[in-house]
Order: sequence, then structure tokens, then C-alpha cells
Amino acid sequence: MGTQSSKHKFYFMRHAQTIYNTIKEDKSAKYNPLYADCHLSEEGILNSKSKQNYFNKMEIEAIYVSPYYRAIETMQYCFENHPNKENIICYIHPNLAELSGMIHEFILDIKQTKKMFNINSNVKVNWDIFDDYISKIKYKEHLFFMENWDLIEENKRNEIYNKLNALYEKGDLDEYKNEVSKTIEERYKTKLKFESYKHAYQRFIDFKNYLYEKHKNTINDKKKKIIAISHRLFISISTSKPESILNGNNNNQSSGGLSLNNCELTPFLF
Repeated sequence: MGTQSSKHKFYFMRHAQTIYNTIKEDKSAKYNPLYADCHLSEEGILNSKSKQNYFNKMEIEAIYVSPYYRAIETMQYCFENHPNKENIICYIHPNLAELSGMIHEFILDIKQTKKMFNINSNVKVNWDIFDDYISKIKYKEHLFFMENWDLIEENKRNEIYNKLNALYEKGDLDEYKNEVSKTIEERYKTKLKFESYKHAYQRFIDFKNYLYEKHKNTINDKKKKIIAISHRLFISISTSKPESILNGNNNNQSSGGLSLNNCELTPFLF
């Protein structure tokens, strides 16, 4: 992690190490429901807390965080002792979500995530942006990420959604988890992806546009920092050269983008 700079206002941060990160070489873990939207590892918690001294010296204007548990948990440990924590708001933003691929990119019960952090977080967690997004798409909040699945034909996407949502609404979470696992395993074994890099990059552009509009009155005040906590692949795509994404194949690997370590930060510019 680089030193704090007065030249930068906006920072990307990758979430801390998760339990899945410690066992990801086990191929069966890629679609094991036990690792869906998994929590931080002990090392991840310690690494998050080790960033407190760095962040405590910052004047924080706002924090934006992916809806995944690991990202919100990282925020909580990084900022739980910030001297101005009572006035900091963490906004959950759907555009910061990771690209769907393996089981840890699936949220099994976001209602529990909301409940957990609304009760226990020392920093206020605001879901208004996320809830507004949900009100405008056809997928319910526990399957919001399906809105990003542009590489799956719409009829097939609807088939998957209807099956998963029926099991969720029925309350049969064990069967719901098994069906999620089957969906991922099928895509993994056929090497098919869910979301194109172009689509993910457009999510980043939409997020930047949101920031510009929301913070246009303080855009030049570099003393007040804005932190966006997201994920390795999404940050890599977001920091790639636009032409390498927009002119490439939908399934191409991002070219020139940063690959951050867990808990690492990088500034990003408009």
C-alpha cells in the first residue's frame, strides 16, 4: 500500500483475505455452497485492522462498498476506530460487485447481511443506493447479480432465476444452495462465463459518473477522501486501458489492469 497522497481523492481497495482465498486451489471449492459469499479469514481480519492507523489519519468524505459480505466486513474492521466514525457513512453500491464466476460471488441470503451490519457495524451502513437499484430491475435482492449476466441468453437466465427464486421463496435453502452449486459447476466445466468484461467496465463508468454527480461540489477537495471497496477482477478491469476492454473479445483477460493484493489500495482518476 502506497503512502497517503494529497494529490488523490478517490481510492480503490480490494477486500481483505477470505476463507475462500485460503483454499481456492481446491477445485471443488469453486462451487461448494459452504464458501458462498464467505467471510474474512483470521488473517483477513488482522490485515483489515492493521490499516486502521492509515485510515485514521484520513478525512473521509464517504465510503462505497460492494454488497458482498467480505467487502462490508473489510470496511467495518478498517474504520471501526476512526476518530470521526460517527459521521462516516458507508454506502452499499451494486456497481462495485465482483463478476460472477465461482461460489464466493453468489450471495445466498443478503437479508442476513443487512441485518448483521445494521446491528453490529460501528460505521453507519446505508443501503439506499442498493435498494433503489433493486426497485428498477426484475431480479430480487438475493439474486441482484444476475442483472449483470449479459453472456447468458435471456431465456436461459430467466429459467435459472425462476428455479432459484422459487426455492428461496419456499424457504428450502439447502436445495437452493445445491441448485446454485449446480449452476456454477455447469458453467465452470464448460468454461463459460456469466458477465463480459465490457459489461463490467461499463459498471465502472456508471459508478464514476455517479461519484462525479454526487460529489461534484467537493471534487477538487483532495483532503476529503472517498474509498471504494471492491474485488480483484472488477478493480483490474476498472483500471485497464479502455481500448483493451472495449475493443476486445467479451471473454478476454483485461490488459494492463492492476491486480491488487488483499487489503491493497490504489488511487483512481477521472
